[in-house]
Amino acid sequence: MSEEKSRFRIKKGDIEIEYEGKSSEVNARYKEAFEWMKAVTISPPKPPPKKEDIGKKEKEKKPAVRTKGVTAEIDKLIEEGWMDDYKRNTEILKELERRAITGVYTQAIDAALRRRVGKTLERKKDEQENWGYRRMKESGG
Repeated sequence: MSEEKSRFRIKKGDIEIEYEGKSSEVNARYKEAFEWMKAVTISPPKPPPKKEDIGKKEKEKKPAVRTKGVTAEIDKLIEEGWMDDYKRNTEILKELERRAITGVYTQAIDAALRRRVGKTLERKKDEQENWGYRRMKESGG
């Protein structure tokens, strides 16, 4: 007499199930294995991010340093003569806050000041290694 033998193999990702035996038992086991495989969700491991991608994401997250109001207000301070003596960016921040200018932060002030160095401003480090900015002295005379 010959027995009815049957077998199956199911593979999902790295998991593989193989079974061989009597036909009726194989059918029952196949149904169990198939239902179990449907329930198991296997996601492939994510590759580590490339160094280039990390740099791009960091750049995208940074807010823009340029603020229109800060630039115009610094120009006003220069024209009024408020910056005839060396001022640090923290002093300028306090003055702009005193004048009720909103949305002002140190990085925006620093960027606006650095754009004017050599044109309308000169800068110098003080004893605490902080930059001080003042209006350029006009030459000639």
